Amino acid sequence: MLKKILDVYKIPLLISLTLGVVFIALKIERQPLTIAFIILGTLLGTFFIDLDYYIYAYFLEPNADFSKSLRAFISHKDFLNTIAFIQYHKNDIQDKILSSLLFQIVLAGAAIFVTASTTGIFIKALVLSTFVNSVYRLNEETMQNSHESWFWALKSKPSKTAVYIYEFFLVLIFLYCLFIF
Repeated sequence: MLKKILDVYKIPLLISLTLGVVFIALKIERQPLTIAFIILGTLLGTFFIDLDYYIYAYFLEPNADFSKSLRAFISHKDFLNTIAFIQYHKNDIQDKILSSLLFQIVLAGAAIFVTASTTGIFIKALVLSTFVNSVYRLNEETMQNSHESWFWALKSKPSKTAVYIYEFFLVLIFLYCLFIF
């Protein structure tokens, strides 16, 4: 069971755990509860973008075949096959809410706001981990030439070079967030 989950989330989990270690090191944290909140926040940020499929299945298109199948897996508590089903059909849904340019821009603003404020460490870790994982997923899809679905809100789809420039600015925003963390 754990092997199947690790096969799907290997790199995002590695990114999140690395980010958690960086947060602990930046804060020079020694309190076990705070360290646990940082690790929990970064780990939950790994899976936040996948809420897209549940939003689609329960709210946007509940009558679609994908939605019916996903809800059947969930109702039978078959979580491994739920993950496998989502991974197999992840490109079938085009207009995702959380895997989009609009959400990434809102998330970038939230990341700056949250890291600059006195918000709790759990929220900071969750938002920044979600932000980094969304950048990773965009980059992953750009490398596979399936990044057009991230830009459904635009009239014309950007070129691959424009997407790389956009990703570069997202990385700069993340580095700025680390600086003010």
